[in-house]
Amino acid sequence: MRASLFTTTAASAALLAALVAATPAQTALIQAAAAHAATTSAVRARCSGLSCTFSFSPATTATMKRAADRADWLSGPAADIICARIPNRLVALGCAVALVLPYNNARKRLTEAYAKNGCFAVKAELGHTLPIRFAALSPGHPYCD
Repeated sequence: MRASLFTTTAASAALLAALVAATPAQTALIQAAAAHAATTSAVRARCSGLSCTFSFSPATTATMKRAADRADWLSGPAADIICARIPNRLVALGCAVALVLPYNNARKRLTEAYAKNGCFAVKAELGHTLPIRFAALSPGHPYCD
C-alpha cells in the first residue's frame, strides 16, 4: 500500500472512530459548538442527527476559489484555504483528509459554485462511504446566503 494511501486510510479510520465513539450528548455538544462557532456570514453550520453542512457565502466561495487556483490546488494549501475555515475541528480534519484522497471532487464543486455565483459547501455525515463530501449550491438554495 502506498504511504499516502495508508495515511489517508488511517486518518479516515480515526475520524470515523471518533465520530462513532461519540455519545449522543457529545454529538449534541459538537453540533452546538459548530453552530455557535459558525455565526459569521462567511460560513454557516446546519446540523441535524449525525450530519452537519457548512456552507460558505458566495463572496467567501469566490475568495477560496481564487486562492486555491493561485496555490495550484496543492493539498496542503487547499486544506488551509477550505478546511481551516470550518469551525468544527473534527470536520476540518476530515475535510483535509478528503482533499488528500485521489479524487478531485472539491475542486470541481468549488469551481462549479464559483461559476454560478453560488455557495460551496462541506457536508460531514456519519454512515456514508465518504464521510466528508463537497457540494456546489445554487444562489437560490436555502443554505446559500
